[in-house]
Amino acid sequence: MHTVLITGAAKRIGEDLAHHFAQRGWEVIIHCNNSRGDADRLSTHLRNLFEDRQFPVIAADFSDPVSASDAIFSELRILNLCPEVLINSASVFNPGLLADTSYTHLRRQMAVNFEAPFMLMKAFRQYCKKGCIVNILDTRVTSNDSRHAAYTLSKKVLMHLTEMAGLEWAPEIRVNAVAPGAVLPPPGQDETYLKDVVAGTPLKQAVSPGDLADAVWFLVNNGTITGQIIYCDGGAHLGK
Repeated sequence: MHTVLITGAAKRIGEDLAHHFAQRGWEVIIHCNNSRGDADRLSTHLRNLFEDRQFPVIAADFSDPVSASDAIFSELRILNLCPEVLINSASVFNPGLLADTSYTHLRRQMAVNFEAPFMLMKAFRQYCKKGCIVNILDTRVTSNDSRHAAYTLSKKVLMHLTEMAGLEWAPEIRVNAVAPGAVLPPPGQDETYLKDVVAGTPLKQAVSPGDLADAVWFLVNNGTITGQIIYCDGGAHLGK
C-alpha cells in the first residue's frame, strides 16, 4: 500500500490533501502540532471510511525543527512505516513589514516554514532512500510585496531548496512544489477577502482545495518531473 506523510494535515489545505490521498487508496500519516484534537477526529473519520488503513497521527512542534524531525521519524520506525511521499504543508502565516519584523517573528516563520521542511526532507532521504517530496509554497514567492515579509522570505528560501534538492538528490528522490494563490481565507479573514484577491487575478477564479490537491497528485504521479514549481493561483504570479 502506498503511504504519504502530510505535515499540518489536521486542518485547511493539509486536511484536504489527506482526504485526497485517502480516497485514492493511500495510507496517510497525519502530522499536527497544536491541532491534536482535529487530527484525531480526522484519523477516526478516515478509519471509518477506509477500514483497511490506520491513518496514524504524529504530533511534533516545528518551532524546534531538529527535535520535530527526529520525533517524527522515530515514530515512523516504531510504526514500521516508510512513506513514499512527503508533503510539507504545515506553515505559519503572519503579517509584518520588514521594518516591523522582530528577530523572534523572523525565527518563528523560518523555523516552521523552511527549517522544519528542510530537516524533514533530509530525514526522508536518509530513512526512505527513494520517493517524492512536494513542498507547498505560495504564489508570493514571485513577489517582493513585504506585507508578510518574514513569511514570504521563508517560502522563497523553500522554493530554492526545492530546486537544489531536485538536482542533488536525483534520481532517487524527486522534489517539486506547488505555489497556490488564495485557496482559503487566512485566519481572521472572511470570504470577502478571498473575493477581492480573486478579482485581481487573470482568471478571476478561486483556487479550490481540490485544484491544489490535483496539482500535488500530478507531481507525485509523474515520475519524469523534478525541481519544478506549479503555480496554482489563477495566473496571479504573472502580474507580479
